[in-house]
Amino acid sequence: MGKIKDFARRCWQWDVLRLFVYSAILDMVIETLNTRSLTGLLAPVLNPLVFFYNVLILMLTMCLALFTRRKIFAVSAVSAFWILLAGINFAVLYSRKTPFTAMDIYLLSDAIKVIPVYLSTFQIILTAAGAAAGIVLLVLLWLKAPKQKEAVNYLHGAIKTAAVGAVLAAATAIFMLSGIISNYFGNLADAYQQYGFAYCFSCSVVERGIDKPGGYSTELIEQMKEEVDSKEETDNEQKTPNIIFVQLESFFDPTLVKGAEFSEDPLPHFHSLESAFSSGFLSVPCFGAGTANTEFEVQTGINLDDFGPGEYPYKTVMQSKVCESAAYNLKSLGYHTHALHNNDGTFYNRNKVFSHLGYDAFTSVEYMYDIEYTPIGWAKDKILTGEIEKILDSTEEKDYIYTISVQGHGDYPEQMPEGYEPVIQMTAEAEGIGGDAFTYYVNQIHEMDNFIGELTQMLDARDEDTVLVMYGDHLPGFDFTDEMLFNGDIYQTQYVIWSNFDLPVEKKDMESFQLSAYVLGKLGISEGYITKYHQQQSDADDYLKGLKLMEYDILYGEQEIYNGQVPYKPTSLKMGTEEILVSEAYNYKDYVCVEGGRFNDFSVVFINDKACETEIINENLLRVKDVSLEPGDVVAVVQRGSDKIELSRVTLYDTETIEGG
Repeated sequence: MGKIKDFARRCWQWDVLRLFVYSAILDMVIETLNTRSLTGLLAPVLNPLVFFYNVLILMLTMCLALFTRRKIFAVSAVSAFWILLAGINFAVLYSRKTPFTAMDIYLLSDAIKVIPVYLSTFQIILTAAGAAAGIVLLVLLWLKAPKQKEAVNYLHGAIKTAAVGAVLAAATAIFMLSGIISNYFGNLADAYQQYGFAYCFSCSVVERGIDKPGGYSTELIEQMKEEVDSKEETDNEQKTPNIIFVQLESFFDPTLVKGAEFSEDPLPHFHSLESAFSSGFLSVPCFGAGTANTEFEVQTGINLDDFGPGEYPYKTVMQSKVCESAAYNLKSLGYHTHALHNNDGTFYNRNKVFSHLGYDAFTSVEYMYDIEYTPIGWAKDKILTGEIEKILDSTEEKDYIYTISVQGHGDYPEQMPEGYEPVIQMTAEAEGIGGDAFTYYVNQIHEMDNFIGELTQMLDARDEDTVLVMYGDHLPGFDFTDEMLFNGDIYQTQYVIWSNFDLPVEKKDMESFQLSAYVLGKLGISEGYITKYHQQQSDADDYLKGLKLMEYDILYGEQEIYNGQVPYKPTSLKMGTEEILVSEAYNYKDYVCVEGGRFNDFSVVFINDKACETEIINENLLRVKDVSLEPGDVVAVVQRGSDKIELSRVTLYDTETIEGG
């Protein structure tokens, strides 16, 4: 026994072994948070090879301790960093079903906006206090923890780190070939459970954009281009009606939940349209969250599976690139293109991205009036009917309107909000799904269904041919599994294509990246190479491979599909449907009054480029208290949301003749 102890003591002197043990313990803690259960402690037994691989990843980061005398601090700091990431993932999985990835850091500004929806004030304070306590502990460790007496041998540290990296690289190659791990995550949530948090999160850091496909070359793209150009574009006679897409937030048919029964049909209008018009299931890239990715697929025809895990192209490539889209393609046919969203214009950077997707104008909630909100603070969708009508009335051309709704957004309250009387009651609950949260959700989408009825009625009454495409962006953030749904897939929503003129009716299931090309094909429209490719090649054996080649060429390659010259330019995006007017500014008693038109709760008066606390009197009058204008002052009215990001500005320069009141 003594010899065993002595051997163990000598082994423990090896710093690499210590780092391996620390990393193993750390990974069990991380997996406990990742699985949200104590089964994480059994990771070495349940999946030893995956556990070993994740330990190697953690160990490589632990090698930082080899380059400092403050080894205890270094190990503690690295451990704290990983536990923080795992803790964030743990919290995120309670409010949505998609795990935390590196791309969420890009979305930090958007996440901050919705924190009050998902966390109470007490929870926010508790989180902040915990973060502060962690920082204090790390500072104390830095000050108090013992330091190694010997000088750091940087050469030895580099050799050991390189050795760990080599073992990790070899394990990656072997495990990839044997299928133990994969870098394709068809279901991100399942991947985190199957392959471990450390590996999946690391993939989200290093896997960005679309990897260059094997065989990509000028010759291959030219061959694809010639093949697409040579084929008959469409068998249908071209029609150019108004085309309206409505992406419905968290919308799906709750009667698809096994065992769930309701006091009345929650979606009578949608069900009626489903039976009379083209409809089917739509496979979307996200579950419980990720609106912008379904949105991106539908508009561009690009497959999100070809991007890195958890990536939001709106936050990465679309910040700097233009991309072929339905909007650009329809602009080439003379359409006016308009995006519409009853939420913040800056959410997912839409105020920037829509310029790169071909829109002439974008109306967000900051340009809407008489907004009615849900009990948890989201704008109700019924306002969109009037906004769509306003857009149609404002143009002479045919209109393409891409609409993103928000009413169905979570987080759904566990207890029914005070004073809220649900119209639809659950008469039977599905196992694991029910209670006030689900009843609240069903009643919100029932109101969204009423909006669908009002919208189709309004469009039907107009003397303009119109196609209306409606679909859900993803399922709501409840604990659904495939087995709980009659359709057997938590990544399926539904779509319907309504028109006020004759279009062939077809029942067809498809991917969300195929939807726009499918709708345009029914109208005989085949502008754009991605659209043509979907319409011609969707049944080909190498369809997805060819699509990825085209996507890479357009966004990351040499744009050979366009002969190296991208035909699309960023638009000068106009905010709002109607101009905001500023006609006069003057002093009146203790106020500065600004007159004009189309002001709302998001209008802020700026004097000499300084924001003033603004009171809205009506749509034609704003006032600012305890301020006085002087000749030459520059007065402007800015539209901005709670994040204070300026969306548009109207400036009044003529303040030379100011009269006091």
